[in-house]
Amino acid sequence: MRKPLLLLCLLATTLCSYGQKKLTKFGHSAGEEMAFKDCDFDPGADIVCLFEESTVQFNLNGSVPMLETYIRRRFKVLKTSGVENANVKLTYYSKDGFEDINGVEGYVYNTGADGKIITTKMKGNEAFRKKIDGEYSELSFALPEVKVGSVYEYKYRVYRRTIGGIAPWRFQHSYPTLYSCCHLLIPEYFDFTYAVVRRQPMEVKADGSVNGAFYSMSNIPGIHDEPYMAGTNDFIQRVDFHLTRINPPGQASINVGTTWANIATDLQDNAYFGQQLRRNIKGTDSLNTALASCTTKKDKLIAIYQFVQQYMAWNGDNEIFSSDEGIKDAWAKKQGNSADINMILIDLLRDNDIEAYPILVSTRDNGSVQKGYPNLRQFNATMAAVKLDSTYLVMNASDKYNPYDLVPYDVQYTYGFIIDKKRSGWLTIYDDTKKERSFITVSLNLDNEGNLSGIGRAAYSDYARNLRLNDYRKKQLKDRLTLKGDIILNIDSLAVQNEAEWQKPLDVKIGCSGKAKRSGKYTLIPYDLFMGLGDNPFTADKRQTNINFGYLQDLQVTGYINLPQGYTVESLPKSMKMHLGDSSILFKRIFQKSSDTQLAFQLRIQHLRPEYTVREYEDIKAYYKKMYELLSERIVLKKCKQSSKGSYRLDKWYPNNR
Repeated sequence: MRKPLLLLCLLATTLCSYGQKKLTKFGHSAGEEMAFKDCDFDPGADIVCLFEESTVQFNLNGSVPMLETYIRRRFKVLKTSGVENANVKLTYYSKDGFEDINGVEGYVYNTGADGKIITTKMKGNEAFRKKIDGEYSELSFALPEVKVGSVYEYKYRVYRRTIGGIAPWRFQHSYPTLYSCCHLLIPEYFDFTYAVVRRQPMEVKADGSVNGAFYSMSNIPGIHDEPYMAGTNDFIQRVDFHLTRINPPGQASINVGTTWANIATDLQDNAYFGQQLRRNIKGTDSLNTALASCTTKKDKLIAIYQFVQQYMAWNGDNEIFSSDEGIKDAWAKKQGNSADINMILIDLLRDNDIEAYPILVSTRDNGSVQKGYPNLRQFNATMAAVKLDSTYLVMNASDKYNPYDLVPYDVQYTYGFIIDKKRSGWLTIYDDTKKERSFITVSLNLDNEGNLSGIGRAAYSDYARNLRLNDYRKKQLKDRLTLKGDIILNIDSLAVQNEAEWQKPLDVKIGCSGKAKRSGKYTLIPYDLFMGLGDNPFTADKRQTNINFGYLQDLQVTGYINLPQGYTVESLPKSMKMHLGDSSILFKRIFQKSSDTQLAFQLRIQHLRPEYTVREYEDIKAYYKKMYELLSERIVLKKCKQSSKGSYRLDKWYPNNR
């Protein structure tokens, strides 16, 4: 990873003794903590943070400005799975001595057989360092004798050779926290602002003894991965501090807050960004041959994109900056991070007179960008913005499944920032015409023994093509399409076509077999075939984050069920329509009897909005509950009694209302 540009800002916090809550002294036990059994605001948690506090001292006395950050955390282990948290790993930016961690101390408190508290101190030689890569290192340590019922705590100091770029104070973590505090101290000639992300009360108090303020929060539940959530960074409760001005005594004020224009200017001259785009990458013979047959800019764009996409191997890292060795080295090795690959793409496009720019993006798992907060650290990747006629196409050549004209799935409906001397500015990234489109047809046969067999065909377009192609190449497509539950329908064969033809839907031919469900004299047959929906994702009682589907969706199934002689329809699922209150999710199904031995049905599910707020969760949860209930309904058949003449007597069939 490349160290980002740093804002000039200042943050200082001190021990929470300035606040109203009195904390247990470090190295001392407390009887009431040993008796703690469960977290009432996050029941079932395997560990709870009893409190955390931070102190950051700004040291201007040496030749190099230094930020000295003190952090202390204290935990109670509630379940066996919580013991692992006592193995602590701290990552820091160690290149050129920019950051360091030391002063680790720790204590563990256990209740002995006699009811007395046993205190175990962590030894000074139990912290270990290792280098992760050329830029980052890790300090790890394990607290001794930790088990269910233990209370343990540790503290350490972080030293940074900077006066800016301070990480936010995060009140929320993957575990619940009873109390978290941050005390801000700054020199009197520094002005700062702060921004807060919160969903519960946060106490803010001015500190009269120094130029600063005290921030605290209590009873913060842990934040966990939730289905269809964007990056946790959008929702973790925290406070961000931004230095805006320095007012030296007797001198003019100095504005230190940056702007997007300044960030763009700095990046253009950065050795690992703008300067890389002047490296003049040379195309290979095979690329030159492909370009020779191109007659339009669009043809050239597609040829270059597809070549880079297949020629380069992504190393798995999303980055803003090129790797240390630069894009020429990545080109020679045929491997690089996302910035390497997309800068190579931009360079080759420009060589062929195609307008292309680097664009800073924040992928969905990284969180959304706040345009009013100029900070490079909001982004986590560089992609390519290519102008074709009057339209900008956003491309990510490090994704081998994504066509040139499909917005990369992880930045659809986001903002990107283009970097260029003349064109720097914001670009809204979206394309409502592209969806997750799945069109499925199926023919299912039932025999007299209750055996099911059938064939199906699925056409996956746009985002569905990417998703299912990824499943197929990872050998996960069979499992996704297999019907599970009270009736199992196994996938016996898959034949995939158009795998390399990105302009066509992914064509999948499916063979299946299974057994109908028998219940007395009735036979039950499913209709939710080859949909790949999995279990209902919205069953949790509560949710902390917005629901982000990422893109619009359109799923259609047309099916035919062929019956042997001697069966009659007892009941069919009701033909009906259902929609969410704002009509942004639509469910429609139609059933009919084509003949005495064939049933036909159509099913369609559409998602017409990509995102819902957490306040809408109850509506989504109720809708999905009903939708999954409808999908689990069965076609009910009854075997007819044979008459004395050897023929079957069919009951009269009454079609369902439509």
